[in-house]
Amino acid sequence: MSDEEKALELIGELFEYYKENDWLKIKKFLITYLHPSVRKNFSTRHHKTKKHSLNDFEKKLIEKCQNIYNRKIILYKKDRHNEIAQDQKR
Repeated sequence: MSDEEKALELIGELFEYYKENDWLKIKKFLITYLHPSVRKNFSTRHHKTKKHSLNDFEKKLIEKCQNIYNRKIILYKKDRHNEIAQDQKR
C-alpha cells in the first residue's frame, strides 16, 4: 500500500466523524496516527511565520479526497504562508 493510500484510508475513517473542511485539522490527525515513514511526505511550517504551505503530496491528497468524498478541503488564508508578501518585506 502506498503512502497516499494509507493517508486516504485514514482520512476515510476520520470523515465518518469529522464534518468540517479545515485541512490543518485533517493534517494534524494524519500526522498523529500515520507511521513516521508516511509523515515525511507532509510539509512543515515556515520557520519564521509558523504558517503552512501545501507541497505536491498534500495537493494530490486534497484533490483525491475531494473526488472520493465530494468534500472541499481548505487551507484557510489565516493559516497559509504567503511567500510573496514575505519576500517583499526583505
